[in-house]
Amino acid sequence: MAPRDLEDAIAQYIFDETPIYLIYIPEMKLVRRDVALRHFLTAVRDVTEEDIQIQCAELRLSRENVISNVVRKRVRYAIFSHRWLSEGEVTYQEMTGMVQLSDPDSQGFKKLQSFCEVASKHGLTFAWSDTCCIDKTSSSELDESIRSMFKWYRNSSICIAYLAQTIRVADLAKDLWFTRGWTLQELLAPKRLKFFGAGWAPLTMQDNDKADYHVIKMIERVTSISSHELNDFIPGSHDVAKRMTWAANRRTTRGEDMAYSLMGIFNVILPIAYGEGLERAFFRLVEAIIQTSDDLRIFNWAGRPAVTNHPSRALPSSPRCYVGQPYCPPIRREFSLTNSGLRIKLLILPAELASRTHDHVSPRQASFQSEIDGVSITDISVTGDFLSYGDPVQDATADVDSIVSDYALGVWNYVETPSGDPVLPHNCLAFMLMRTVEPVPVMSSNYHWSKNPWRKHSTTSFVEFQTEFSPDHVCPPLKRFIEHVSI
Repeated sequence: MAPRDLEDAIAQYIFDETPIYLIYIPEMKLVRRDVALRHFLTAVRDVTEEDIQIQCAELRLSRENVISNVVRKRVRYAIFSHRWLSEGEVTYQEMTGMVQLSDPDSQGFKKLQSFCEVASKHGLTFAWSDTCCIDKTSSSELDESIRSMFKWYRNSSICIAYLAQTIRVADLAKDLWFTRGWTLQELLAPKRLKFFGAGWAPLTMQDNDKADYHVIKMIERVTSISSHELNDFIPGSHDVAKRMTWAANRRTTRGEDMAYSLMGIFNVILPIAYGEGLERAFFRLVEAIIQTSDDLRIFNWAGRPAVTNHPSRALPSSPRCYVGQPYCPPIRREFSLTNSGLRIKLLILPAELASRTHDHVSPRQASFQSEIDGVSITDISVTGDFLSYGDPVQDATADVDSIVSDYALGVWNYVETPSGDPVLPHNCLAFMLMRTVEPVPVMSSNYHWSKNPWRKHSTTSFVEFQTEFSPDHVCPPLKRFIEHVSI
């Protein structure tokens, strides 16, 4: 008779950590968690109180840890990773008998059968596939499935990946499996991953292809993900910019899935709202990451900002905005996303636009000079689309016409002395900031120009520059240039 706390732990694990439905392979039918629970409770009847105590003594672990290990070893299921067919995949309704199976000889049913046969050969009784194990007519079950999918892949005993276009390891680079958005987490989450190619031939003789040197080196080359991260990936909000580049060239059928498929990788939760579009979904993803991170590298992007009803333009519109940006070391600074924008304390150095190029062949460049009290701070060249002073700004969110008024460097890696005075390091990292002015009516026929808040210049990533102080020039006091801004 299994100890009561072991049975309780199995029940909690199954209802909290495993899929809502599993395929019971011997009968090829879907079962709910309560059915799976009865099966696994039967499977641990041979575990006695004495067994638990022996493991606690031999492994020098707490009872809770020993029971957790037993649960994870006994509650086992296979999980499927594949590219969907354009038609013919087996549905939830067909698996539950709500509708008749459209074609028992379809490619979709044969694929599902082959997956279950492979799982059975690995000694498993249960399996999960995203084609038929989610009731997509239930919004609550669909939401739970999408939010939990990384966890389900992580907790599986083995992930069986079917690469229909691949015959040998050398073909991996050409397989479209590596171009799909959802397969990124299906690559990273499982501890044990086995690849099968065309005709369901295993690509290697390894039991776990994450342990195969040639497979891992090929995946490294295809995805730019290191072997360490492939084998020991830890979800979370660190290395955000780098992890975004892993997803940048992948595609999803629904735009919102580009954001939803990254939730598990960054260990955040979003309400699912199909119909909101990619940009709003991705904005919410980055917003959720910001709530768990103090690493400013999340803003090391360039391109088009997400256009939402939020006033900030400091958040990108897609993972592609992170591609090609210069490496930036980790740096921590307090910031928050408020209803006024990205709230952060910066050292704002005025920057004069000295020149700009309009070459359609090479990237557009602009030169800026920053000077305070006659002391040159830096001369820099920045890649991006810059307007001249007085040029109108095309902004779909603006209520009235505005024109460019000022540029500035918003330095965020400055150092504060004990007295609170800011000091510029030799190597500075900054946001490129832009401010506009717009006409505000004073009387019926008169206007005055009102300055708008600073905003991040959207087509530039972080700007890196070196200060130009010489022994004859001391940096002037900078405390007056410290501002809390909402960009």
